[in-house]
Amino acid sequence: MTVNLSLVLTLWFTGFLVYRLFFHPLAGIPGPFICKITGLWRTYRYFNMTWHDDIVNLHRAYGPVVRIAPNEASIVDAGAQKKLYSHGSKARKTSWYDTWSTSVPVPVFFSETDTKIHGALRRRVSAAFSMSSILKYEKYVQSCLDVCYGKIRKHAEAGRIIDMSEWTHMLTFDIVGELTFGQALGQMETETDLDDVRKTNTSDIYWAGNLGHMWLQSRWVNNLVVEWLNAGSPAARFSAWVFEKVIMRKEGRDGSDREDMLSHFLKMKPLGTNKALEDIEVVVESANVVGAGADTTAIGMRSCLYFILQNPSVYQRLQKEIDDYYVSANLQQPISFQQTQELPYLKSVIAEATRLYPSIVYQLLRHVPDGGMEVNGHFLPAGTPVGMSPIAANRDKAIWGEDADVFLPERWLEDPERSTYLESYNMTYGGHGSRACIGRNLALVSTD
Repeated sequence: MTVNLSLVLTLWFTGFLVYRLFFHPLAGIPGPFICKITGLWRTYRYFNMTWHDDIVNLHRAYGPVVRIAPNEASIVDAGAQKKLYSHGSKARKTSWYDTWSTSVPVPVFFSETDTKIHGALRRRVSAAFSMSSILKYEKYVQSCLDVCYGKIRKHAEAGRIIDMSEWTHMLTFDIVGELTFGQALGQMETETDLDDVRKTNTSDIYWAGNLGHMWLQSRWVNNLVVEWLNAGSPAARFSAWVFEKVIMRKEGRDGSDREDMLSHFLKMKPLGTNKALEDIEVVVESANVVGAGADTTAIGMRSCLYFILQNPSVYQRLQKEIDDYYVSANLQQPISFQQTQELPYLKSVIAEATRLYPSIVYQLLRHVPDGGMEVNGHFLPAGTPVGMSPIAANRDKAIWGEDADVFLPERWLEDPERSTYLESYNMTYGGHGSRACIGRNLALVSTD
């Protein structure tokens, strides 16, 4: 008996389509037709760098629950947000986070999907990112701001137009260099992307994030073969520089006794032991501050500058609040972060700008916890990959009102109760409690 291979494949493919279209657990969830069949539509939009618009438009068109891949749903819902991203949530990260793992065999808390290991790794580094620690580093942040202001003033006096998107990027990379390695990365001093540090970092984030749903994920670009081929590249030189800075500090050869992030990382212990951390783990933690902290903080700064400059009345009110404070406090030196907390309009402008344009717009994927979850009449079985994009969640009209897409700093000043409510659902930093971005305090101090 001869088996007709083409017939078998046709029947298999037909059954495959019928299942995904009509019998899959997510079959009843609305979304683009192509997303019922393949996740390539979502991945294409990731690579095309339009997801920040796409995901908002999807929820506007299809509602709070949207099927964006055969086995994945996107959600904007207050109750689901608490279940997925609040302190004590039982929702585990999905395998998408594996794309952020390094090629060296050391644990990385951001990509770790085991909740217990993730918690231990986070606690190990959390002291370095606490507000009390960041405030100790504030003088190093200010030194970078002084350089930035001096450079911008020079160009302004010469009548030259400058790109503030570029300058915020240079500023934040120099800040993380100061805080992590005791040395700025030379971006503002040279007014160039010295050694392609920013270009390399942006490229790494682009490929890792966008390959997250593909077979082998970032291993296509993050493997020993590619590393060998790229020997001597900007990425390799930066990695070697980071390693050298760690070794010099560890051996006391950099002449520094400063308290910064690197000094904290060098005191950390491996999980479950009391011995010294391997050098490579210190290098990975240090590089993560640059990779994850600089770019996201720069985006926050750009969001604020964009909305301030787009709204002259906001600019004028903000300028008056700051000027009045300098006079009333008789300030003769740059304003500190703690002093900015006495400026309610400044705080509301930053909160509103970063709400509308948060630094992260990817889906923050989690598995639905045991027992499943019902959202807007749709039941999502336990284990289903679901996620929220901060930019879509932060524009949910059910939480933020019909003017959710409007830049309105005054919404944070209506009354304390309303402000507390809004902050409890603000996804700018990816959630709350242990689920919030660990670099939040660094971003706040740098942006303020």
